[in-house]
Amino acid sequence: MSHKFTRLEHPLPAVLLHWAHLLSFFVLIATGLQIHAHTNWIGALGTIRQVHFVAMYVFVLTTVVRIYWAFFGAGTAALGGLVRHRDWKFFALTLDDLKSMPEWIKYYLFLRKTRPHTVKYNPLQKMTYVALFPLGILVMALTGFALFTPTAEAMLWFTNLLGGQNVVRLWHYLTMWILIMFFMIHLYLVVVEDPAEASIMLWRSVPEDLRVAGDYDTADTSGGVRAEKV
Repeated sequence: MSHKFTRLEHPLPAVLLHWAHLLSFFVLIATGLQIHAHTNWIGALGTIRQVHFVAMYVFVLTTVVRIYWAFFGAGTAALGGLVRHRDWKFFALTLDDLKSMPEWIKYYLFLRKTRPHTVKYNPLQKMTYVALFPLGILVMALTGFALFTPTAEAMLWFTNLLGGQNVVRLWHYLTMWILIMFFMIHLYLVVVEDPAEASIMLWRSVPEDLRVAGDYDTADTSGGVRAEKV
């Protein structure tokens, strides 16, 4: 199901935070794999560790700022909308989301041809954004601090709670792969399902043919947030 595109779906603050978050994630992966393998492909291992922690601070900070902006920022619009709403409303799970979840599962399993209605994010996206990523980031940050020599002593309580540094290292490593897996799923869905929307996240102007083409359901299924027609 296509829809009309507007810049207010993804305004500049959301775009900048998205790319800062993503780029720091790539740096964390590249440096983290080198630290794990004790290699120095792009520099001395000590320097790589420092770059890794700088990227971690950016990653965590952009997450915190994004959550703050969702509640107190200028807001974003629904699909095809021109009216701003507090951004957190688009991420909040509603009763209608839970009811529509079986249909979304069918859709992603190719058991349903048509895309179910959504005001902006579908319930599976919401569950990923509000649960997996904050929890994943929290696990990565805590285990990372527990492994980093300057902070390891202060995090000794956490290391002992998990059962030792080897267990902490395992949790850190496995969580990284879980985040990579969900990033790959996210990338696949963007490229295959709605590639035109990705152009907005690149801060390109919205093409005229995309702004005027397509219809979308205006039923209210997001706790009072309704898709507004352009």
